[in-house]
Amino acid sequence: MAPHANYLIEYRFQGSSKHDIRKMILRLTNKFHLHYAQPKRPVPHITLAGGFTANNEKQLVKDFASHCAATPLCRFTVNGFGYFHNPRVVFIDINPSDKLKQFRWDLAQRLQRYCNLKSYDYQEDFAFHATLALHLGASDFAKVRRYIDSQPKPKYKHYMIRATLLKNGKILCEYDFLQRRLLNRSEALDGRLLSRTFQLLDDFFKGNYDPNVKLKPQDSIPEQRINVQKEESHSIVQTIFSFIRSTLGKP
Repeated sequence: MAPHANYLIEYRFQGSSKHDIRKMILRLTNKFHLHYAQPKRPVPHITLAGGFTANNEKQLVKDFASHCAATPLCRFTVNGFGYFHNPRVVFIDINPSDKLKQFRWDLAQRLQRYCNLKSYDYQEDFAFHATLALHLGASDFAKVRRYIDSQPKPKYKHYMIRATLLKNGKILCEYDFLQRRLLNRSEALDGRLLSRTFQLLDDFFKGNYDPNVKLKPQDSIPEQRINVQKEESHSIVQTIFSFIRSTLGKP
């Protein structure tokens, strides 16, 4: 019998915030020799559900897409640093808006019908965070805490522009809250589509675009948009986003 796939739903930071947080992770890793506490290529993110197993992947993707399509653009605040003591984790503290809290909780309620979620997914009170280092030894934990406490505290407002559904650590699909569409893996990694998302975000900040007018009732996603297994045959365009400004952190 094949092992159950492991799924995860998360927000992945984009643009300058992604690069800033990744630099922070790598700085801690190199300064305190924490290579055991982070993957080789860390992806700055906020976990929203999981990891978990599911007995119906098609239903999982459909519920994920439908739930996202019915959710308005959500805001949150990056608000300094925080720590868990068991297990020992150092993270960036996230202060979610009520809409983001509701998005996560309603999604967990929906998935628990056929998914084996983590214990914290069944709790409405949830600690939103972006991990910097995890599973630290006691000595390393104390050193990293002292160092972090001496650093400037990040504090800025941010929007969840996409939500990502992972399968065994790889993108299965991604929902774009600006373009209001479900993306397969190739589309999620396409730099041109991400550039379009940033342009819509800029239009939103200028008051020229409202992504929330395209909200859909739950379960209204057409079946043809749920085909996330089919990959595009052409190569993914590699784009360097040197032009991307830190609009995600705009007040």
